[in-house]
Amino acid sequence: MPEIDALLGLSFCLYFFDNKQHKLPHIHVKYGSYELIIAIETGECLEGYLPNKQRKRAEAHIESNRVKLMEMWKQAVAGINPGKL
Repeated sequence: MPEIDALLGLSFCLYFFDNKQHKLPHIHVKYGSYELIIAIETGECLEGYLPNKQRKRAEAHIESNRVKLMEMWKQAVAGINPGKL
């Protein structure tokens, strides 16, 4: 699972070929032992948990990088390393 970005203790990751379970374009955000899966296009929390402060930071970061993240998502589900944000 490539980490595509990190911000204030948050780790943003895209898994290769990860379009089976959630179907929607999404990103995995990790913070310590917590993990939250967030839909890229809508910002909807799909699964997991982050403390409120970190969740808000992650959602804002995803929103401000939505177009680039969608391009990276397409690469990752095709098995291509999307690089760094």
